[in-house]
Amino acid sequence: MENFIASLKTQLLEQKKELGTNIKNGEDNLLRTKEGFLKVEGALELINIIETELSKAKEAEKKTDEVVKEAVLS
Repeated sequence: MENFIASLKTQLLEQKKELGTNIKNGEDNLLRTKEGFLKVEGALELINIIETELSKAKEAEKKTDEVVKEAVLS
């Protein structure tokens, strides 16, 4: 009986160590995944800003063209 308990304890300690390692590796992987997600999200935000600024620039250019056209035709 003592051998059984000692063997069971050894198996449980090994299982505990393995599960602890799995948790640590999972947390590390999750952190890397989160970092990648945040980088992609930031890049998408930057693209939205660029698109907004380009749209504003096109509108300003269009208005300038209209003013020049009116000035030339006047």
